Amino acid sequence: MKTFTGRRFSLLLFLLLGGGFSTMLSAQTFEQAKDYAFNGQREKARAVCRAILARDFDSDVATLMGRTYAWDGKYDSARVVLQKVLTQNANNSDALSALADVAYWSENYPEAIGYCDRILAKDPGSETVQLQKARILKSADNNDEAAQLLEKLLEKNPSNDEALRLLDKVRLELIKNKLTINYTYDYFSNTAYNKDPWQLLYLQYARKTGLGTVIARVNYANRFGKDALQLEADAYPKLSENDYLYVNYGFSNFSIFPRQRAGLEWNRSFAHAIEGSLGGRILHFDGSKRVIIYTGSIGKYVGNYWFSLRPFVTPGGGGTSVSAYLSARRYFSDPENYIGLRVGAGTSPDERRLLLFDQSQSARLKSLSARTEYNHIFNGRWIFNAAVGFANEEYWVPQDDRMRSGNDLSLQLGFAWLF
Repeated sequence: MKTFTGRRFSLLLFLLLGGGFSTMLSAQTFEQAKDYAFNGQREKARAVCRAILARDFDSDVATLMGRTYAWDGKYDSARVVLQKVLTQNANNSDALSALADVAYWSENYPEAIGYCDRILAKDPGSETVQLQKARILKSADNNDEAAQLLEKLLEKNPSNDEALRLLDKVRLELIKNKLTINYTYDYFSNTAYNKDPWQLLYLQYARKTGLGTVIARVNYANRFGKDALQLEADAYPKLSENDYLYVNYGFSNFSIFPRQRAGLEWNRSFAHAIEGSLGGRILHFDGSKRVIIYTGSIGKYVGNYWFSLRPFVTPGGGGTSVSAYLSARRYFSDPENYIGLRVGAGTSPDERRLLLFDQSQSARLKSLSARTEYNHIFNGRWIFNAAVGFANEEYWVPQDDRMRSGNDLSLQLGFAWLF
């Protein structure tokens, strides 16, 4: 009898110790999974999570696993894992928040807002979720509702710095008007233009509308000892949540500007922070045929960085000319604070300083260029922009009916007022 009792006690002790050891091992392994996940070793984190879930389902482990899938852009896998959490507990705030992020990063803003609302229905005072919803509303261009949500949050907690910073950005988006003045000075190291610098000054007014942004611009140039004016208009009509057009038209009665210019380009945002475009430009100068230039772009956001490649293809009787520009920007606190670098080979019809008498000739001129840019907003209303560029270029000289080459140093300074 004593032996039987002793054996039962030993078995009970073993089960208790074993269960405690298993719980301790599970906790330690979950901590290890979190360490892997937050240190960028997400595949290792998922392997640990699978091992834990194979023993028993744990909502925290499954939510972490779902988030690692989302961080790697594997949104379908993330949804599968996170939905399993909701089958166990339909009101699991962590899983709902993770699914809101998945929908947000997939640019499915209505779904993302729906998940946030499910959390706020149970916990209306959650500042973290209110901020999450405000960010989604801002990305969905619903800035009025985002501002109202943030203002209510700050009424209860005026010291929430993150909400204050986000509200500043949202209010900036609510500003409808922008007035810009920009001056460019080009100095040439050769005698192609009698050593006279080129000067370009433009004044433009932009307004945000429900259909997209519209811009009116007046360009003034002094080149070859001549003054000239050009009138231009741009529009960016929205086609859908991820699509918009770029439309441009300009005209001038002065020979150093195109008699007419027009542009049309379709732009689309894709998944994984990728964007692309396809379109063209038409330029018509006095004494020359109409020139059609095909262009497009491919760009991607990587963290706070943006990279873009834009080629230009100009068919012509003397052959097809191809040029390309590679751009990079590093953004800081918001889209109006950044530094940028652009390198290029060939000429671009979008470079106002390069407008020549005959674009069909200039499209085939050789050019290598580099340009760095700084943009900063201060006091929430004023934008300062400065750029420095250097190029080694060929120039078509109509007086001599031949090409020359030399270096060009370009300085640009601009100010904008938001109101």
